[in-house]
Amino acid sequence: MSLPLSIVDNESFMNIMLDVDPKYKMINRRDITRSFLPIMYKKCIKKLQDICNQSKYVSLTLDIWSDRRMRSYFGITLHAIIDDQYKTYVLSFERLKGKHSGDKLAAEFDRVIQMYNLKDKLVRIVTDNASNNQAAFDNLILPGFEEYFNDIDDDQSERETSDEDSDNNELYENSQLQAEEVDDDIYGTTLNAPPEQEFLRLPCFSHCLQLVVNDGIKAAGGALSSLKKVADLAKLAHTSTSFAERLEEQKYSIPLANRTRWNSQFQTVKKVINRKILEDFVSLFELFNEATVLTQGEFYATVSLVAPTILGILFDLEREHASSNLSLVSVCEALLSSLKARFSGLLRHFEIDVPFAFYSMSERFSDPVFLIAPLLDARFKLLWLDNLQLAIKLRVIEKIYSTFVRFFSKLNFSVSQPEGADESNVAEQDITDMMTKHVDPTTKRKCLFPYLNDTKKISFDDKSKVLTTSDENNI
Repeated sequence: MSLPLSIVDNESFMNIMLDVDPKYKMINRRDITRSFLPIMYKKCIKKLQDICNQSKYVSLTLDIWSDRRMRSYFGITLHAIIDDQYKTYVLSFERLKGKHSGDKLAAEFDRVIQMYNLKDKLVRIVTDNASNNQAAFDNLILPGFEEYFNDIDDDQSERETSDEDSDNNELYENSQLQAEEVDDDIYGTTLNAPPEQEFLRLPCFSHCLQLVVNDGIKAAGGALSSLKKVADLAKLAHTSTSFAERLEEQKYSIPLANRTRWNSQFQTVKKVINRKILEDFVSLFELFNEATVLTQGEFYATVSLVAPTILGILFDLEREHASSNLSLVSVCEALLSSLKARFSGLLRHFEIDVPFAFYSMSERFSDPVFLIAPLLDARFKLLWLDNLQLAIKLRVIEKIYSTFVRFFSKLNFSVSQPEGADESNVAEQDITDMMTKHVDPTTKRKCLFPYLNDTKKISFDDKSKVLTTSDENNI
Protein backbone atom coordinates (compact mmCIF):
# COMPACT_ATOMS: atom_id res chain seq x y z
CA MET A 1 0.00 0.00 0.00
CA SER A 2 3.11 2.27 0.13
CA LEU A 3 2.07 3.74 3.48
CA PRO A 4 4.76 5.37 5.67
CA LEU A 5 5.64 3.74 8.98
CA SER A 6 4.59 6.92 10.75
CA ILE A 7 0.95 6.01 10.14
CA VAL A 8 1.01 3.87 13.30
CA ASP A 9 1.42 7.09 15.32
CA ASN A 10 -1.46 8.78 13.53
CA GLU A 11 -4.40 9.46 15.84
CA SER A 12 -7.02 8.46 13.26
CA PHE A 13 -5.27 5.16 12.59
CA MET A 14 -5.01 4.46 16.32
CA ASN A 15 -8.75 5.11 16.72
CA ILE A 16 -9.53 2.68 13.91
CA MET A 17 -7.39 -0.03 15.50
CA LEU A 18 -9.09 0.63 18.83
CA ASP A 19 -12.43 -0.11 17.19
CA VAL A 20 -11.03 -3.25 15.57
CA ASP A 21 -9.71 -4.66 18.84
CA PRO A 22 -9.79 -2.60 22.05
CA LYS A 23 -7.34 -5.03 23.68
CA TYR A 24 -4.73 -4.67 20.96
CA LYS A 25 -1.65 -2.71 22.04
CA MET A 26 -0.41 -0.51 19.22
CA ILE A 27 3.23 -0.67 18.16
CA ASN A 28 4.83 2.72 17.73
CA ARG A 29 7.13 3.72 14.91
CA ARG A 30 10.22 3.74 17.13
CA ASP A 31 9.70 0.07 18.09
CA ILE A 32 9.08 -0.91 14.47
CA THR A 33 12.28 0.69 13.18
CA ARG A 34 14.55 -0.25 16.10
CA SER A 35 13.25 -3.67 17.11
CA PHE A 36 10.85 -5.39 14.74
CA LEU A 37 12.45 -4.50 11.40
CA PRO A 38 15.98 -5.62 12.44
CA ILE A 39 14.54 -8.94 13.65
CA MET A 40 12.62 -9.43 10.40
CA TYR A 41 15.72 -8.47 8.42
CA LYS A 42 17.86 -11.09 10.17
CA LYS A 43 15.21 -13.76 9.57
CA CYS A 44 15.06 -12.81 5.90
CA ILE A 45 18.85 -12.99 5.53
CA LYS A 46 18.90 -16.41 7.19
CA LYS A 47 16.19 -17.66 4.84
CA LEU A 48 18.09 -16.36 1.80
CA GLN A 49 21.28 -18.04 3.02
CA ASP A 50 19.42 -21.34 3.33
CA ILE A 51 18.09 -20.92 -0.21
CA CYS A 52 21.58 -20.22 -1.55
CA ASN A 53 22.94 -23.28 0.27
CA GLN A 54 20.29 -25.43 -1.43
CA SER A 55 21.26 -24.14 -4.88
CA LYS A 56 23.97 -25.96 -6.77
CA TYR A 57 24.29 -23.34 -9.52
CA VAL A 58 23.12 -19.71 -9.57
CA SER A 59 23.17 -16.64 -11.78
CA LEU A 60 23.06 -13.00 -10.70
CA THR A 61 21.66 -9.78 -12.16
CA LEU A 62 23.39 -6.49 -11.25
CA ASP A 63 21.83 -3.11 -11.94
CA ILE A 64 21.76 0.51 -10.77
CA TRP A 65 18.74 2.81 -10.49
CA SER A 66 17.95 6.29 -9.22
CA ASP A 67 14.69 7.56 -7.73
CA ARG A 68 12.94 10.81 -8.59
CA ARG A 69 15.26 12.72 -6.27
CA MET A 70 18.27 11.20 -8.04
CA ARG A 71 19.34 9.06 -5.10
CA SER A 72 21.07 6.01 -6.50
CA TYR A 73 20.71 2.35 -5.56
CA PHE A 74 22.64 -0.79 -6.45
CA GLY A 75 20.69 -4.05 -6.66
CA ILE A 76 21.81 -7.69 -6.88
CA THR A 77 19.24 -10.36 -7.79
CA LEU A 78 19.68 -14.13 -7.52
CA HIS A 79 18.31 -16.59 -10.11
CA ALA A 80 18.29 -20.32 -9.36
CA ILE A 81 16.38 -23.53 -9.98
CA ILE A 82 15.21 -25.03 -6.70
CA ASP A 83 13.08 -28.19 -6.59
CA ASP A 84 12.69 -27.87 -10.38
CA GLN A 85 11.16 -24.41 -9.97
CA TYR A 86 12.66 -21.19 -11.34
CA LYS A 87 13.19 -18.82 -8.41
CA THR A 88 14.30 -15.18 -8.15
CA TYR A 89 15.32 -13.36 -4.97
CA VAL A 90 16.76 -9.92 -4.20
CA LEU A 91 20.02 -10.38 -2.27
CA SER A 92 21.04 -6.75 -1.95
CA PHE A 93 19.50 -3.33 -2.50
CA GLU A 94 21.89 -0.67 -1.20
CA ARG A 95 21.94 3.11 -1.35
CA LEU A 96 24.92 4.53 -3.23
CA LYS A 97 26.31 7.84 -1.96
CA GLY A 98 28.97 10.02 -3.49
CA LYS A 99 30.79 9.01 -6.65
CA HIS A 100 29.74 5.56 -7.79
CA SER A 101 33.22 4.18 -8.36
CA GLY A 102 33.95 0.66 -9.46
CA ASP A 103 35.60 0.00 -6.09
CA LYS A 104 32.35 0.66 -4.22
CA LEU A 105 30.34 -1.57 -6.54
CA ALA A 106 32.94 -4.32 -6.40
CA ALA A 107 33.05 -4.15 -2.59
CA GLU A 108 29.28 -4.60 -2.32
CA PHE A 109 29.37 -7.44 -4.86
CA ASP A 110 32.14 -9.21 -2.93
CA ARG A 111 30.24 -8.73 0.34
CA VAL A 112 27.14 -10.42 -1.10
CA ILE A 113 29.17 -13.28 -2.59
CA GLN A 114 30.80 -13.94 0.78
CA MET A 115 27.61 -13.57 2.81
CA TYR A 116 25.73 -16.12 0.70
CA ASN A 117 28.70 -18.36 -0.15
CA LEU A 118 28.19 -18.10 -3.92
CA LYS A 119 31.79 -17.95 -5.13
CA ASP A 120 31.90 -21.48 -6.58
CA LYS A 121 28.27 -21.56 -7.75
CA LEU A 122 28.16 -18.73 -10.27
CA VAL A 123 27.19 -19.67 -13.82
CA ARG A 124 26.52 -16.24 -15.35
CA ILE A 125 26.28 -12.62 -14.20
CA VAL A 126 24.04 -10.25 -16.15
CA THR A 127 25.25 -6.64 -16.06
CA ASP A 128 24.91 -3.65 -18.32
CA ASN A 129 26.61 -0.41 -19.30
CA ALA A 130 24.23 2.00 -17.61
CA SER A 131 25.75 5.14 -19.11
CA ASN A 132 24.83 3.93 -22.59
CA ASN A 133 21.25 3.25 -21.59
CA GLN A 134 20.36 6.34 -19.59
CA ALA A 135 19.19 8.45 -22.52
CA ALA A 136 17.57 5.50 -24.27
CA PHE A 137 15.21 4.69 -21.41
CA ASP A 138 14.67 8.23 -20.20
CA ASN A 139 13.53 9.57 -23.57
CA LEU A 140 12.34 6.56 -25.56
CA ILE A 141 9.23 8.27 -26.98
CA LEU A 142 7.83 7.82 -30.48
CA PRO A 143 8.02 10.94 -32.68
CA GLY A 144 4.85 13.01 -32.35
CA PHE A 145 4.00 11.71 -28.88
CA GLU A 146 5.90 14.43 -26.96
CA GLU A 147 2.83 16.67 -26.62
CA TYR A 148 0.72 13.66 -25.66
CA PHE A 149 2.58 13.36 -22.35
CA ASN A 150 2.69 17.06 -21.41
CA ASP A 151 -0.56 17.13 -19.43
CA ILE A 152 0.18 13.75 -17.91
CA ASP A 153 3.62 14.92 -16.73
CA ASP A 154 2.14 18.10 -15.21
CA ASP A 155 -0.47 16.13 -13.28
CA GLN A 156 2.13 13.63 -12.11
CA SER A 157 4.48 16.40 -10.92
CA GLU A 158 1.68 17.96 -8.87
CA ARG A 159 0.88 14.62 -7.26
CA GLU A 160 4.54 13.95 -6.46
CA THR A 161 4.98 17.42 -4.92
CA SER A 162 1.88 16.91 -2.83
CA ASP A 163 3.11 13.52 -1.64
CA GLU A 164 6.50 14.88 -0.64
CA ASP A 165 5.00 17.84 1.21
CA SER A 166 2.56 15.66 3.14
CA ASP A 167 5.09 13.07 4.27
CA ASN A 168 8.84 12.97 3.76
CA ASN A 169 9.21 9.49 5.17
CA GLU A 170 12.18 7.89 3.43
CA LEU A 171 10.62 4.44 3.14
CA TYR A 172 7.67 5.92 1.30
CA GLU A 173 9.94 7.84 -1.04
CA ASN A 174 11.98 4.74 -1.77
CA SER A 175 8.85 3.05 -3.12
CA GLN A 176 8.81 5.61 -5.93
CA LEU A 177 11.82 4.07 -7.69
CA GLN A 178 12.15 4.40 -11.42
CA ALA A 179 14.43 2.45 -13.71
CA GLU A 180 16.62 5.45 -14.54
CA GLU A 181 20.16 4.19 -14.80
CA VAL A 182 22.93 6.45 -13.53
CA ASP A 183 26.22 7.26 -15.20
CA ASP A 184 28.16 4.23 -14.07
CA ASP A 185 29.75 1.54 -16.14
CA ILE A 186 28.96 -1.42 -13.92
CA TYR A 187 29.59 -3.67 -16.87
CA GLY A 188 33.27 -2.95 -16.76
CA THR A 189 33.97 -2.15 -13.13
CA THR A 190 31.78 -4.21 -10.82
CA LEU A 191 33.78 -7.41 -10.92
CA ASN A 192 37.45 -7.79 -10.25
CA ALA A 193 37.52 -11.00 -12.23
CA PRO A 194 40.67 -12.31 -13.90
CA PRO A 195 40.58 -12.67 -17.71
CA GLU A 196 39.84 -16.40 -17.56
CA GLN A 197 36.60 -15.63 -15.70
CA GLU A 198 35.38 -12.98 -18.15
CA PHE A 199 33.02 -15.53 -19.70
CA LEU A 200 30.83 -15.24 -16.59
CA ARG A 201 29.43 -11.90 -17.68
CA LEU A 202 26.45 -11.47 -19.99
CA PRO A 203 24.95 -8.23 -21.29
CA CYS A 204 21.30 -7.39 -20.70
CA PHE A 205 19.47 -8.47 -23.85
CA SER A 206 16.35 -6.41 -23.15
CA HIS A 207 18.38 -3.20 -22.71
CA CYS A 208 20.32 -3.72 -25.94
CA LEU A 209 17.11 -4.50 -27.83
CA GLN A 210 15.60 -1.22 -26.63
CA LEU A 211 18.70 0.63 -27.83
CA VAL A 212 18.12 -0.79 -31.31
CA VAL A 213 14.51 0.41 -31.13
CA ASN A 214 15.75 3.83 -30.05
CA ASP A 215 18.08 4.04 -33.06
CA GLY A 216 15.17 3.19 -35.35
CA ILE A 217 12.89 5.77 -33.74
CA LYS A 218 15.53 8.48 -34.24
CA ALA A 219 15.34 7.79 -37.98
CA ALA A 220 11.52 7.89 -38.07
CA GLY A 221 11.26 11.57 -38.99
CA GLY A 222 9.38 10.65 -42.16
CA ALA A 223 6.54 9.31 -40.05
CA LEU A 224 6.40 12.34 -37.72
CA SER A 225 3.30 13.95 -39.24
CA SER A 226 1.28 10.74 -39.25
CA LEU A 227 2.39 9.73 -35.76
CA LYS A 228 1.51 13.17 -34.36
CA LYS A 229 -2.03 12.80 -35.71
CA VAL A 230 -2.28 9.41 -34.00
CA ALA A 231 -1.01 10.91 -30.73
CA ASP A 232 -3.52 13.79 -30.96
CA LEU A 233 -6.34 11.34 -31.64
CA ALA A 234 -5.30 9.12 -28.73
CA LYS A 235 -5.01 12.12 -26.41
CA LEU A 236 -8.49 13.30 -27.41
CA ALA A 237 -9.89 9.84 -26.66
CA HIS A 238 -8.67 10.15 -23.07
CA THR A 239 -9.47 13.83 -22.45
CA SER A 240 -12.80 14.40 -24.23
CA THR A 241 -15.87 12.77 -22.71
CA SER A 242 -17.99 13.24 -25.83
CA PHE A 243 -15.32 11.78 -28.11
CA ALA A 244 -14.84 8.82 -25.77
CA GLU A 245 -18.60 8.21 -25.79
CA ARG A 246 -18.66 8.23 -29.60
CA LEU A 247 -15.84 5.68 -29.64
CA GLU A 248 -17.72 3.53 -27.15
CA GLU A 249 -20.85 3.65 -29.33
CA GLN A 250 -18.74 2.27 -32.17
CA LYS A 251 -17.34 -0.40 -29.80
CA TYR A 252 -13.89 1.01 -30.39
CA SER A 253 -11.18 1.94 -27.91
CA ILE A 254 -7.71 3.47 -28.07
CA PRO A 255 -5.22 2.22 -25.45
CA LEU A 256 -3.55 4.71 -23.13
CA ALA A 257 0.11 5.26 -24.00
CA ASN A 258 2.75 5.01 -21.28
CA ARG A 259 5.78 7.32 -21.31
CA THR A 260 8.16 4.69 -19.92
CA ARG A 261 7.10 1.91 -22.32
CA TRP A 262 7.74 2.64 -25.99
CA ASN A 263 5.69 -0.38 -27.03
CA SER A 264 2.57 1.01 -25.33
CA GLN A 265 2.89 3.97 -27.72
CA PHE A 266 3.38 1.43 -30.52
CA GLN A 267 0.14 -0.30 -29.49
CA THR A 268 -1.66 3.06 -29.64
CA VAL A 269 -0.42 3.61 -33.20
CA LYS A 270 -1.37 0.07 -34.15
CA LYS A 271 -4.92 0.53 -32.86
CA VAL A 272 -5.69 3.54 -35.07
CA ILE A 273 -3.65 2.50 -38.09
CA ASN A 274 -5.20 3.44 -41.43
CA ARG A 275 -2.46 4.85 -43.62
CA LYS A 276 0.36 3.28 -45.61
CA ILE A 277 3.15 5.05 -43.72
CA LEU A 278 1.72 3.90 -40.39
CA GLU A 279 1.30 0.38 -41.72
CA ASP A 280 5.00 0.32 -42.62
CA PHE A 281 5.92 1.76 -39.21
CA VAL A 282 3.95 -0.94 -37.40
CA SER A 283 5.34 -3.64 -39.67
CA LEU A 284 8.95 -2.62 -38.94
CA PHE A 285 8.50 -2.53 -35.16
CA GLU A 286 6.06 -5.45 -34.82
CA LEU A 287 8.66 -8.05 -33.86
CA PHE A 288 10.48 -5.62 -31.55
CA ASN A 289 7.20 -5.17 -29.70
CA GLU A 290 6.70 -8.93 -29.41
CA ALA A 291 10.28 -9.41 -28.19
CA THR A 292 9.85 -6.63 -25.61
CA VAL A 293 6.78 -8.34 -24.17
CA LEU A 294 8.43 -11.78 -24.08
CA THR A 295 11.59 -10.58 -22.35
CA GLN A 296 9.64 -8.94 -19.52
CA GLY A 297 8.92 -12.33 -17.95
CA GLU A 298 9.74 -12.63 -14.27
CA PHE A 299 8.98 -16.29 -13.64
CA TYR A 300 10.64 -17.98 -16.60
CA ALA A 301 14.10 -18.00 -18.15
CA THR A 302 14.49 -15.90 -21.31
CA VAL A 303 18.08 -16.63 -22.36
CA SER A 304 16.86 -19.21 -24.90
CA LEU A 305 14.89 -16.46 -26.67
CA VAL A 306 17.91 -14.28 -27.48
CA ALA A 307 19.38 -15.95 -30.58
CA PRO A 308 16.03 -16.99 -32.19
CA THR A 309 14.71 -13.47 -31.57
CA ILE A 310 17.68 -11.65 -33.10
CA LEU A 311 17.74 -13.92 -36.16
CA GLY A 312 13.98 -13.57 -36.58
CA ILE A 313 14.13 -9.77 -36.41
CA LEU A 314 17.18 -9.58 -38.70
CA PHE A 315 15.65 -11.71 -41.46
CA ASP A 316 12.36 -9.82 -41.19
CA LEU A 317 14.10 -6.43 -41.54
CA GLU A 318 16.05 -7.70 -44.55
CA ARG A 319 12.80 -8.82 -46.19
CA GLU A 320 11.25 -5.43 -45.46
CA HIS A 321 14.29 -3.63 -46.88
CA ALA A 322 14.12 -5.67 -50.07
CA SER A 323 10.46 -4.73 -50.52
CA SER A 324 9.91 -2.31 -53.39
CA ASN A 325 7.03 -0.43 -51.72
CA LEU A 326 8.54 0.30 -48.28
CA SER A 327 8.00 3.97 -47.43
CA LEU A 328 10.28 4.14 -44.35
CA VAL A 329 13.54 2.90 -45.87
CA SER A 330 15.70 5.07 -43.59
CA VAL A 331 14.06 3.61 -40.47
CA CYS A 332 14.60 0.06 -41.71
CA GLU A 333 18.26 0.78 -42.51
CA ALA A 334 18.80 2.36 -39.08
CA LEU A 335 17.29 -0.68 -37.36
CA LEU A 336 19.40 -3.09 -39.43
CA SER A 337 22.60 -1.15 -38.79
CA SER A 338 21.96 -0.88 -35.05
CA LEU A 339 20.98 -4.54 -34.72
CA LYS A 340 24.17 -5.68 -36.44
CA ALA A 341 26.28 -3.30 -34.35
CA ARG A 342 24.84 -4.15 -30.94
CA PHE A 343 24.58 -7.90 -31.54
CA SER A 344 27.63 -8.37 -33.77
CA GLY A 345 29.16 -10.95 -31.44
CA LEU A 346 26.09 -13.17 -31.79
CA LEU A 347 25.54 -12.66 -35.52
CA ARG A 348 29.11 -13.64 -36.41
CA HIS A 349 28.32 -17.12 -35.06
CA PHE A 350 25.96 -17.43 -38.04
CA GLU A 351 28.50 -16.06 -40.55
CA ILE A 352 26.38 -12.95 -41.06
CA ASP A 353 28.35 -10.06 -42.50
CA VAL A 354 29.00 -7.44 -39.83
CA PRO A 355 31.19 -4.37 -40.56
CA PHE A 356 34.52 -4.57 -38.77
CA ALA A 357 33.84 -1.24 -37.03
CA PHE A 358 31.02 -2.93 -35.10
CA TYR A 359 33.13 -5.79 -33.73
CA SER A 360 33.95 -4.20 -30.39
CA MET A 361 30.42 -3.04 -29.55
CA SER A 362 28.80 -6.32 -28.53
CA GLU A 363 31.46 -8.92 -27.92
CA ARG A 364 29.48 -10.05 -24.87
CA PHE A 365 26.81 -11.56 -27.12
CA SER A 366 29.44 -13.90 -28.54
CA ASP A 367 29.03 -16.09 -25.44
CA PRO A 368 28.16 -19.64 -26.65
CA VAL A 369 25.46 -19.89 -23.99
CA PHE A 370 23.21 -18.07 -26.48
CA LEU A 371 23.67 -20.99 -28.91
CA ILE A 372 23.18 -23.76 -26.35
CA ALA A 373 20.12 -22.31 -24.62
CA PRO A 374 17.69 -22.66 -27.59
CA LEU A 375 18.81 -26.28 -28.04
CA LEU A 376 17.88 -27.03 -24.43
CA ASP A 377 14.52 -25.30 -24.92
CA ALA A 378 12.42 -28.07 -26.44
CA ARG A 379 10.16 -25.55 -28.15
CA PHE A 380 13.04 -24.38 -30.38
CA LYS A 381 15.52 -27.26 -30.70
CA LEU A 382 17.09 -26.38 -34.08
CA LEU A 383 14.01 -24.99 -35.82
CA TRP A 384 15.23 -21.43 -35.36
CA LEU A 385 18.17 -22.10 -37.74
CA ASP A 386 16.00 -23.03 -40.73
CA ASN A 387 16.33 -19.63 -42.45
CA LEU A 388 20.11 -19.95 -42.66
CA GLN A 389 21.75 -21.29 -45.81
CA LEU A 390 22.16 -25.06 -45.55
CA ALA A 391 25.97 -25.04 -45.51
CA ILE A 392 26.05 -22.34 -42.83
CA LYS A 393 23.35 -24.11 -40.84
CA LEU A 394 25.38 -27.34 -40.78
CA ARG A 395 28.49 -25.50 -39.58
CA VAL A 396 26.49 -23.75 -36.86
CA ILE A 397 25.00 -27.08 -35.74
CA GLU A 398 28.49 -28.56 -35.51
CA LYS A 399 29.60 -25.57 -33.44
CA ILE A 400 26.60 -25.96 -31.13
CA TYR A 401 27.25 -29.68 -30.77
CA SER A 402 30.93 -29.29 -29.86
CA THR A 403 30.15 -26.44 -27.45
CA PHE A 404 27.36 -28.44 -25.86
CA VAL A 405 29.63 -31.42 -25.25
CA ARG A 406 32.47 -29.25 -23.92
CA PHE A 407 30.28 -27.33 -21.49
CA PHE A 408 28.16 -30.12 -20.11
CA SER A 409 30.94 -32.66 -19.78
CA LYS A 410 32.23 -30.45 -16.95
CA LEU A 411 28.99 -30.54 -14.99
CA ASN A 412 27.80 -33.20 -12.60
CA PHE A 413 24.38 -33.17 -14.23
CA SER A 414 21.50 -35.59 -13.89
CA VAL A 415 17.95 -35.51 -15.20
CA SER A 416 15.02 -36.77 -13.22
CA GLN A 417 11.31 -36.19 -13.46
CA PRO A 418 10.04 -34.39 -10.36
CA GLU A 419 6.79 -35.11 -8.66
CA GLY A 420 4.00 -33.03 -10.11
CA ALA A 421 5.89 -32.47 -13.36
CA ASP A 422 2.85 -30.89 -14.95
CA GLU A 423 2.80 -28.21 -12.26
CA SER A 424 6.52 -27.52 -12.65
CA ASN A 425 5.94 -26.56 -16.27
CA VAL A 426 3.25 -23.96 -15.62
CA ALA A 427 5.60 -21.02 -16.14
CA GLU A 428 7.00 -22.50 -19.35
CA GLN A 429 3.51 -23.18 -20.65
CA ASP A 430 2.64 -19.56 -19.93
CA ILE A 431 5.46 -18.26 -22.09
CA THR A 432 4.68 -20.83 -24.82
CA ASP A 433 1.13 -19.53 -24.87
CA MET A 434 2.44 -15.95 -25.09
CA MET A 435 4.63 -16.89 -28.03
CA THR A 436 1.86 -18.61 -30.00
CA LYS A 437 -1.52 -17.33 -28.86
CA HIS A 438 -1.64 -14.50 -31.40
CA VAL A 439 -0.43 -16.62 -34.30
CA ASP A 440 -3.22 -17.39 -36.75
CA PRO A 441 -2.09 -19.44 -39.79
CA THR A 442 -4.93 -17.94 -41.85
CA THR A 443 -3.67 -14.35 -41.43
CA LYS A 444 -0.57 -12.55 -42.65
CA ARG A 445 0.32 -11.04 -39.27
CA LYS A 446 4.01 -11.56 -38.67
CA CYS A 447 5.37 -13.13 -35.48
CA LEU A 448 8.79 -14.03 -34.12
CA PHE A 449 8.42 -17.80 -34.02
CA PRO A 450 5.83 -18.98 -36.62
CA TYR A 451 7.37 -22.45 -36.65
CA LEU A 452 6.21 -23.08 -33.07
CA ASN A 453 2.66 -23.41 -34.33
CA ASP A 454 3.69 -26.52 -36.26
CA THR A 455 5.32 -28.29 -33.32
CA LYS A 456 3.57 -30.68 -30.99
CA LYS A 457 3.34 -30.19 -27.25
CA ILE A 458 6.53 -31.30 -25.51
CA SER A 459 6.38 -33.33 -22.32
CA PHE A 460 8.94 -33.26 -19.52
CA ASP A 461 10.25 -36.66 -20.66
CA ASP A 462 10.80 -35.28 -24.16
CA LYS A 463 12.78 -32.36 -22.74
CA SER A 464 14.97 -34.71 -20.74
CA LYS A 465 15.83 -36.61 -23.90
CA VAL A 466 17.37 -33.45 -25.34
CA LEU A 467 20.15 -33.93 -22.80
CA THR A 468 20.49 -37.69 -23.00
CA THR A 469 19.99 -38.41 -26.71
CA SER A 470 21.48 -35.36 -28.40
CA ASP A 471 24.12 -37.46 -30.09
CA GLU A 472 21.56 -39.87 -31.52
CA ASN A 473 19.54 -36.99 -32.94
CA ASN A 474 22.72 -35.45 -34.45
CA ILE A 475 21.75 -32.34 -32.56
